[in-house]
Amino acid sequence: MNWTNFLLILTLSYLTYYGLNLIYDLFISQKRSSPLTTDETLIFEEHIQPQLIEYTGPAVSIEIVEKETIETIQIPKQARPSSNTFISTGAVGLKDLFNLAKNNLIEYTSTIPY
Repeated sequence: MNWTNFLLILTLSYLTYYGLNLIYDLFISQKRSSPLTTDETLIFEEHIQPQLIEYTGPAVSIEIVEKETIETIQIPKQARPSSNTFISTGAVGLKDLFNLAKNNLIEYTSTIPY
C-alpha cells in the first residue's frame, strides 16, 4: 500500500462516515418533529415605564497633586550598523559572507543549538 492508496481510503472513509451521519440526522429530525407540536413557550408581559433617577450623593472634591519632576538622563545615541554589514561577523557584507562560505574560509567555533 502506498501513500496515494492510503489517503484515498482515508478520504473515502471520512466522506462515508460524515455522509451517513448527515443522512441519519436528517431522518431523525423529521421523525421527531412530525407529532403534534405543542408550543411550550412562556411569555411574560410587563408594562414598565422608565424612570429618571438623579444622583443626590455628596459632592466629590478633586484634589490636584503636584508631581515630582524627574530629571531625564541623556543617553548618547549610537549609530546603527548599516543593513549590508554584520558587526558580529567582522563587518563582512552579505555577498562577501557567501563567497567566504563558498571557499570554506569560515571557521566554526561552536555548534548552533536547535
